[in-house]
Amino acid sequence: MTSLLGGPEPAHADFGNLDARVADAWRLTHASEFNALSSLLTPLLLDLERVVRAKRGRQHVEGARLLTSAYQAASAAFARQDEADASWVAADRASRWAEDAGDPLAVIAAAFRMGHAFVTLRRLDQAEHVAEQAIRALRPLTATDDCPPEAQALYGAMHLLLAVVSAREGDRAATKRTITEARKIGQRIGADRNDYNTEFGPTNVELHAVSTAVDLGDAGEAIDLASGIDASGLSPERQSRLAIDLARAHVQRRHIGDAVAALLEAEAQSPEQVQTNALAREALRDLLGLAGRRATPELLDLARRTGATR
Repeated sequence: MTSLLGGPEPAHADFGNLDARVADAWRLTHASEFNALSSLLTPLLLDLERVVRAKRGRQHVEGARLLTSAYQAASAAFARQDEADASWVAADRASRWAEDAGDPLAVIAAAFRMGHAFVTLRRLDQAEHVAEQAIRALRPLTATDDCPPEAQALYGAMHLLLAVVSAREGDRAATKRTITEARKIGQRIGADRNDYNTEFGPTNVELHAVSTAVDLGDAGEAIDLASGIDASGLSPERQSRLAIDLARAHVQRRHIGDAVAALLEAEAQSPEQVQTNALAREALRDLLGLAGRRATPELLDLARRTGATR
């Protein structure tokens, strides 16, 4: 509001400092350290909003690039905490500033965040629309010999989003088909990457294969797939999510001990994710119901730490 009413604006923008703070925001997002992230993002977004309104030319473009990335970090974090409405707003703002930054791939990345917000809101038709539109827009570029790997990674990430939607809709054939296509894209890229902070690569494809198998009720397939994955090169958030999905698979098989062990592993990787993730809390409530009076101290303590109740 100060900017709009002609108040004092920063005479000098320290872009090195702003860039480092945005990088810290993503580090905390990938670690699911949400409390620390909130403390960092609140002043950071305000500072960046002031910069993009005060500066012109290259400085405006650079500010818009950083603001786009910061809003995407916020969107990703909100979605993981089941704050879908806030995630949606942040993704929309990221898309707006990506245009000022002149980065069409950042617009696609913002759409990826928005698609995940729609999944969290259970608006699967809208998530599917976002993914399909992005895939359609990227397909001609990805078919060229000089396609940048960043575009290939976003193309693959959108396929993973589409696979999540298909699995949540119970469409086994579409899920398998889309995961297969994502595997091909991962093979073309050839290595785990983190373009636009999507962490797309062969390993993340397999993590989604596990997650979607659990969503479809194919617990045995999920457990088999998980046993062959080395996710140590991915972020704590991704490693924790793999453990949560493995726990969900063991719950479906009524393997109480294995499920508790997987959730403890997830908590060790990212405590705040286990505390805020709806699927983790649902798995814990199911475990408490399965165990009944035979619930172990480990399970009861974990349920208390995460606030899960029967």
